Parts: sequence; C-alpha cells; structure tokens
Amino acid sequence: MLAAVSSLPLTIDEPLSPELALVSPELAERARELLPDPGSFGARRRGSRLQSLVLGFVAIALTVTPLALVLAVLPARVHH
Repeated sequence: MLAAVSSLPLTIDEPLSPELALVSPELAERARELLPDPGSFGARRRGSRLQSLVLGFVAIALTVTPLALVLAVLPARVHH
C-alpha cells in the first residue's frame, strides 16, 4: 500500500537530514528543489602553461629544499 502524498506546503527552516529525505517523499522532493544546478559550481578556471610551470617548480622547491638541508646536516652529525 502506497502512502498518500500530502498537499500541505512544506517550509524547511533548518538543514534537512538525508534520513528524512529518504523516508519522506515530500521532504525528498523539497530537498531536490533546493539543490543547486549541477553545472553552477565547481567550474574550474584553467591557468596558463606558465602558471602551471611556476606552480610545479615552487612545489618541488618547497618539498626538496628541506630534504636537501636535512641530508646535508645528517652526514656531519653521523661522523661526530
């Protein structure tokens, strides 16, 4: 037996839990209406090749420099 869908207007003043959307067809429909359009967020802006190259060099420099410093100091401490 299917549950009857009520015609009462729903107002949601607080965040809707996923569990309520699963058990209530009215709340599920309202939650779907409140979702943003799929393409409206997360649009990535691509930078130039030069920006990508500079970012790559900076990331490598920030990663390798501390390692190189530790490796340079480590042999000096092992011998003494």
